[in-house]
Amino acid sequence: MRLLFKSVNLSTIIPYLELWRKTPQKSSDYSSGVLLCWQRALGYEFAFEEDEELVWIRGEVPKEHYLAPVGRWDRSDWGDILRARFDSPAVFELVPETLLDIWRGQLGGIVEAEENRASWEYLHRLEDLSELSGNKYVKKRNRINQFVKQNPYKYLPITEELLPRITEFQKKWCDSYKVFSQTGSIEMESDGIVRSILGNWSRLPQMLGGALEVMGDIVAYTVAENVQNDILMIHFEKASLEFNAAYQVINHEFLLHEGSGFKIVNREEDMDDLGLRDAKMSYHPIDFVKKYTVSIRL
Repeated sequence: MRLLFKSVNLSTIIPYLELWRKTPQKSSDYSSGVLLCWQRALGYEFAFEEDEELVWIRGEVPKEHYLAPVGRWDRSDWGDILRARFDSPAVFELVPETLLDIWRGQLGGIVEAEENRASWEYLHRLEDLSELSGNKYVKKRNRINQFVKQNPYKYLPITEELLPRITEFQKKWCDSYKVFSQTGSIEMESDGIVRSILGNWSRLPQMLGGALEVMGDIVAYTVAENVQNDILMIHFEKASLEFNAAYQVINHEFLLHEGSGFKIVNREEDMDDLGLRDAKMSYHPIDFVKKYTVSIRL
């Protein structure tokens, strides 16, 4: 069976979200914010199968690759579906653990999986991160309190009027961080944020964000996505190097102001950056969205 792929864009993301809501385990790699941001860099495409209530995701860059299917996973015919659409072996990247367990249960020994620790997503109780109570968060509270004492700041929700300033800050942030990371990935992410997310803010009602302003300048911002089942995914969190603890403050302030109604915060992966891993672990996750590279001999 030939799959017909279409580019990921504002038009195709709408029917995609309908199927994503039926997916039992939500991973940020499959969220509208991440797919739209990285579409240009990775060449993401959708192939919809409405009768099967599935959508397949393919990336074209740097070479052809497939992510896990999105939609109805509660089915007993995975073997037939995969054999009709893929050659052997069928390889899928960033497969959430729930789907891997389903495939293993139905297909047994023909499923091989390699754990991808760098892609694990960190899950937190929103209450923990907004309150920061207890001894385990004392260092976070101290850093935030020091920032508050030293900087007369305002919290601003991201609105259409604020977007030009957020865009300007993002471009400056990109330039300042190039020296610390792989230039290509930093620039590709920044281009996706500016072009696909900030540039289409009014057409993405699932997005919400906030910023810190100090003495008239934006010094940090957060963009997140409202996900079904009380989950809030933090996609982009940027802060100026000139302000100590700005990352901790924007994380805290954003959840205080925008976190009402959510129970779980997904702070996404660490990309095998040990410094970032330590920073994420310091917020004491309650669980992870574990993902794997899966090869199926059909």
